[in-house]
Amino acid sequence: MVTLTYRDAVGKALEDSMREEPRLILIGQNIAAHALKDLADRYGVERVRDTSISESAMVGMAVGAAMKGMKVVVMIAYADIASVCHMAIVQSAAKLHYLSNGRLSCPVIIRLPIARFRGHGPEGNEVGASWFYNVPDLNIAMPGSAGEAYWNFREGLERATPTLFFEDRSIHGRTGEVADNNPGGNAQITRSGDRLTIIAAGRAAALAEDAADQIAKLGYSGAVEVVSLGFIKPLDKETVLRSTGKTGRALIVQDEPAWSGYAPFVRCLLDELPAGKLRCAPRILAGADQFLPFWDERPFLPSLESVLAAARELMQ
Repeated sequence: MVTLTYRDAVGKALEDSMREEPRLILIGQNIAAHALKDLADRYGVERVRDTSISESAMVGMAVGAAMKGMKVVVMIAYADIASVCHMAIVQSAAKLHYLSNGRLSCPVIIRLPIARFRGHGPEGNEVGASWFYNVPDLNIAMPGSAGEAYWNFREGLERATPTLFFEDRSIHGRTGEVADNNPGGNAQITRSGDRLTIIAAGRAAALAEDAADQIAKLGYSGAVEVVSLGFIKPLDKETVLRSTGKTGRALIVQDEPAWSGYAPFVRCLLDELPAGKLRCAPRILAGADQFLPFWDERPFLPSLESVLAAARELMQ
């Protein structure tokens, strides 16, 4: 077990995968001479390939390479640029395994950084996971810690269907332990408690952990349990139901608006709990249903203060 920053965990996952998997190639814009120059120098430009500025073509190249037995990481500049290559992701990458009756696999990771709190406004900091949530055979990873960042990445390359890897740059500097063993895409209990379960992914999971720590400092140690989802699709239903059934209260936190993303899915999932298991109705704390402005995104997204306020109210 090692301690790394979130950013370094992603870099280590990329480097370890390149070293251990000779069939893996990386494709992206200006990566061989700039962003991933060290990897290009070490493994050659045949495996670290620069492309033209066409995200649809990049995904198409990845699918073609996968059909020939390769594994591919596609480096997209920002998460919301996934809208540009939506058709290639859905019609080509996601459907390849099914349309070939399982004869062809598509072990492709599409890396989608969320440029949160950098003044990009509505172009560069949207999450966009909900745009793909109803697409079968499409994995969606949204790691909230260094350990999840490393193992979600490694896990995605082992799957027969493609993975969207939503990497939140706002928590790049957050440190955490990276376990020696792959949890296999399962959700993680990152804080243990018995009065409230907070379910979240990505930046929201980091907020949930900070809120649980703050509540413990106020004298309520062991009150809040945090379920960090890691993979939001497919989602680890068993861990969510087991934790919420134990605490009897649920707060679901996400950056996307409340009517999309994993939050409403989790809210519906909780209906599977036996009658009487929940002490009160689950609550969703989500981002505003609007584009995020250039000047300041924070008033329109969940914050530590809003998570704390919702948690206190539910526990009362």
